[in-house]
Amino acid sequence: MAAFNAWTLAIFAAVTLLGVVLGDMTSLVVAAALGIFAHVEFRGAALFRRFDPSAARLVGYNQLALGAAIVAYAAWQLYQSQHSSALAEASQTGDPATDAMLSNLTSTITIGLYGTVAAVGIIAPGLNAWYYFSRDKVVRRMVDRTPVWVIDALRAAA
Repeated sequence: MAAFNAWTLAIFAAVTLLGVVLGDMTSLVVAAALGIFAHVEFRGAALFRRFDPSAARLVGYNQLALGAAIVAYAAWQLYQSQHSSALAEASQTGDPATDAMLSNLTSTITIGLYGTVAAVGIIAPGLNAWYYFSRDKVVRRMVDRTPVWVIDALRAAA
């Protein structure tokens, strides 16, 4: 699970870097943050392969931090959209009724989009963190109940 999450975050970081090519410097910050989260997740996956119980806490807290970062990003984008005149200027048609309708539609879509991003940022990393934290006891129990030579062989095979 940690390796899958790590690769997913790394891919999202790489795709986000494409925004920098288009001149969006916010993409650089977001890609760097995703890269850091991916690095920690890769580190946690390596610890899990060595049956190190500290892996559960490391990736669990990483997921909580990722969730907080996603929610902060969504909140920032909502704030920017409500306080930016670029969207309002782009949707100027000259007809006040049409402009008002487009403004309301744009606002509704933006709130729906970033509200969904924030909800996913709470739910998905939250569930991942819960799962990871629950693995701490499982790994500890397995290491405590398994002969040392078996653990050594499994670590060598990983």
